[in-house]
Amino acid sequence: MNWPVALRVEGRLAFRQALVVALIGLALGVAFSALQLSRDYRESEANEQRDVARMLAVMREPAAQASYNLNAQAAAVVVQGALSFEPVLEAVLRNDFGEVLAQGRNASLAPDTGAWWARFVAPTQEHRQPLSYGPAGRRVGELRVVISQGPRVERFLRGVWYDVGTTVLQSLAVALALGIWVHATLTRPLVAVARRIRSGPGEGIPEPMAEGRRSDEIGEIAAAFERHEREARERTAGIEASASALAASELRHRRIVETAGEGVWQVDEHGITTLANEALAQMLGTSVAALQGRSMFEFMDEAGRRDAAQLFLGRRGSASERSDFRFVRADGQALWAEVSSCPITDADGQRAGVLAMVTDATERRRRDDELRASNAQLRAMVGDLERHKRDMAQIAELNELLQSAGTEAEAFDVISAVGARLFQGGSGGLSMAGSGDEMLRVGTWGVLPWVQTRFERQSCWAVRRGGPHLQAQEHGVRCAHHAGAPAGNLLCTPLYVEGKLLGVLHVADGQVAGNDLLDDALQQRVEIFGEVIKLGLSNLRLRESLRDQALRDALTGLPNRRLFDDALPREVARCLRSGQPLTVAVVDVDRFKHFNDTYGHGLGDRVLRAVATALQRGIRAGDLACRYGGDEFVCLLIGATPPEAQARFTTLLAQARVDQDPELGDLPEPVHFSIGLAGAPADGTDAAALLRAADEALYAAKARGGHCIEVADGRRLRGESEMGGLTLSG
Repeated sequence: MNWPVALRVEGRLAFRQALVVALIGLALGVAFSALQLSRDYRESEANEQRDVARMLAVMREPAAQASYNLNAQAAAVVVQGALSFEPVLEAVLRNDFGEVLAQGRNASLAPDTGAWWARFVAPTQEHRQPLSYGPAGRRVGELRVVISQGPRVERFLRGVWYDVGTTVLQSLAVALALGIWVHATLTRPLVAVARRIRSGPGEGIPEPMAEGRRSDEIGEIAAAFERHEREARERTAGIEASASALAASELRHRRIVETAGEGVWQVDEHGITTLANEALAQMLGTSVAALQGRSMFEFMDEAGRRDAAQLFLGRRGSASERSDFRFVRADGQALWAEVSSCPITDADGQRAGVLAMVTDATERRRRDDELRASNAQLRAMVGDLERHKRDMAQIAELNELLQSAGTEAEAFDVISAVGARLFQGGSGGLSMAGSGDEMLRVGTWGVLPWVQTRFERQSCWAVRRGGPHLQAQEHGVRCAHHAGAPAGNLLCTPLYVEGKLLGVLHVADGQVAGNDLLDDALQQRVEIFGEVIKLGLSNLRLRESLRDQALRDALTGLPNRRLFDDALPREVARCLRSGQPLTVAVVDVDRFKHFNDTYGHGLGDRVLRAVATALQRGIRAGDLACRYGGDEFVCLLIGATPPEAQARFTTLLAQARVDQDPELGDLPEPVHFSIGLAGAPADGTDAAALLRAADEALYAAKARGGHCIEVADGRRLRGESEMGGLTLSG
């Protein structure tokens, strides 16, 4: 044995082991130090952020008051208070118009932009505090502070080197102790066994190894190696005897294989290559020598290994089979081949492997894949077009139904029905803006009405952002009004008309894992659905507003002549059929022109509004009071006779005279009325005759000097002289 060489080998191994131990200890120390420093830095940064947040919270109320009152002195006090906080470098207080009320800078905290750490950490950091004031939370300004990170970073860096050095030294000491123990107990005995292995069997029978007498695992390894040496010597004798015969047989078979135009591949029962020709090596992008002894599984991916184990190695029987198979060439490219394989057996009839003839089919497979991909793309395009056609048909139907809806309740039912068809498999709903900040759910579809019946606007992120808000299953912020929502993706889309919030459209795909709502086609469908809803509902509200404007007087708020002309014939016919009495009252303000000419039209408008209020308060819920034109009003009292109507008006106007009406305010002189009454069927059986009789009674009251009630037949109603006329005074 060459002892100097062995000592050099053992010395190099010990040196390498010591070097590895030192590197491991150094790496562990650096890693632990980095973790500790990272945690300390984040903690210092978080502490500073909390301090700044508390400071801004303290300054928010006085800053808001100063901004609201535009008080520069109070603003300066707020700025100086902010600058008294150690990290604050600069403080600026602006009002809602962007004007600077006060600003200041701490010169002692000027940022050191030339410090080496400034390349990694920003020298300054800005914080903005929006300011609101009053019960409505109106925005009145903004407080901006800039803090210097230099003091915090400098304090942090002063303790870095001590912590790093201590941790690295501790790690090195532990690693060195472990290295010494491993070398003494494991490395040196294994080096001795390795020297014996490298020296080979040599001439004759070698001496027993000293390590073989050990009772631990090292001793078992040495004893096993000695047994292996004996067995190897015995096997070598037999192998050398048959080597020449095997070499001749192999040469004959190799010449046959090399002359074949197709690839020839023979593997044993474990898939190890025992025979391959040049054609197969070219297909796989390697050489014949490199193929020998390599596993066939090295030229397959994971799926191919499972298929090959079943197709080639797991077969039973001796019949040959032909199939297409995917290999992976040495350069990583795919190789599709047509493989004809059959099992081979040994002299005892046991399976010894597989022999396969391999034909390159990559080009044919590529053409087939291109055809299949083209067909799949065409089918997908046709499916998308058909789905888009169906969606557009349903959208068109929704638009037509909304245009035909008479009320919003009908429109909400239509939206729910079309939404259930348009978003099959999911669920959703529509919420409309109510009074104040409240949102009301007006329609749902799907298996679960997961949208809350009422919720505040600010609980919906879509309303806050002013656009669609996607809430995916595994990420994203969910709206507060989605408590109890189904698992899956949720999408809220606000509906704005001319900058005013009309409602919010909610859609859920109803899938635990899926990206349906992330699909562009579905998002486009939701957007078109929302646009049609906005158009239909805004048109419906516009029609209702126009109808209300056409049938209602703008000054008094009472129905106008058009509505009265429509209602009077209908009510006269109904009362004639049922035998129920009906009275028409025409009310006129005495000397109204005198009010306009003397006190102006503003006071005249106040008088008309007060008369309208008194009439609405005096008639029953089923009666109708209208402004007929100018200073003339008409009342339709259903189920009341002229005497009953006279008593009601007398009481009404008497109360209006005695109890000061807040609608009138202070009037310079009393307001008098003349009233004409006509009843059906005594004074007429059609609308024109009844209205004409009441009007003639009014003219009769005017002819008598006004300030009285007159009926159509000219009889003065009892109690008129006692009342002394009708007066409404302020």
